[in-house]
Amino acid sequence: MDWFSFSIAGAACLAVTGVIDKFYLGRYVRNSLAYLFVLVVIQQIFLLPVLAYAGLVFIYPHSLYALSTGLLQVILWAAYLSALKVEEASRIAGQVYVFPVFVFLGEFFILGETLRPSDYAGGALLLLAGLLISYRPASNPGSRGERGRISPALKYMVVFWIFAAAYSLASKHLLDYVIEWHLIVWSSLGSLIAVCALLVNRELRREARSYFRSSPARLSILFLNELFDFLGRGAFIFAYALGSVALVSSVSALQPFITLVYVLILGVLVPGALVEEMDRRAAGMKIAAAGLIIAGVYLVS
Repeated sequence: MDWFSFSIAGAACLAVTGVIDKFYLGRYVRNSLAYLFVLVVIQQIFLLPVLAYAGLVFIYPHSLYALSTGLLQVILWAAYLSALKVEEASRIAGQVYVFPVFVFLGEFFILGETLRPSDYAGGALLLLAGLLISYRPASNPGSRGERGRISPALKYMVVFWIFAAAYSLASKHLLDYVIEWHLIVWSSLGSLIAVCALLVNRELRREARSYFRSSPARLSILFLNELFDFLGRGAFIFAYALGSVALVSSVSALQPFITLVYVLILGVLVPGALVEEMDRRAAGMKIAAAGLIIAGVYLVS
């Protein structure tokens, strides 16, 4: 597979996790950090086949740097889950992929790579798409004093954009020193170390235990969620190894389309599973934002 195929596969897998996260957050989660802790713990189970296949090698200091990328992941996941708890899955998917703009800036200022005019134009379209899908028009435009509003998730997504870009750039750099499988393992172990600090909160510990004691069906959803997350993150690591981090990040911006398809399918199969605005105006804005994302991806690719 080439970097483009890995990027598409990663976007498709992570779109599944976005839908599952929204479903779970809307029904069972009080504290999103407790939910994050449980997901990271379950994540370690999927490292076992990787360790059996590739083993683990410690390379000083790069293995320690790879371990530290786990902290970046925890921060961006915490911001993402906080945003998803207050906003629709399809809107968050559209906001997620503004982060390539920060990747471009990082490549320019940190790695010294030259950007083309089309890169700037594509980045501007991605940013515009994120802002467009963050805007909620007034439900009754004719009413005096009623105005549209910006999504409350945007403040969390700014944190996500910065740390997602930092994680992508760090991963690309580290792949010059460690193989893909080892980066996946060290990063996951770093995430586990980071979330263990959350255990100082007694209420969080209590809620985290409740997830592991839940019904087999609910626990299976968590394992399925982490399986797709593991596959998605792994696919992007392999994509970074084969292609430009800016190009990989940009192609991954196709995820909002995939998420929207999943949401529509789930709405038909399980009505009411997700709360999504799909009236003519909301659907039009989501489609327009998706069109801007496609145009942005095309320009930077």
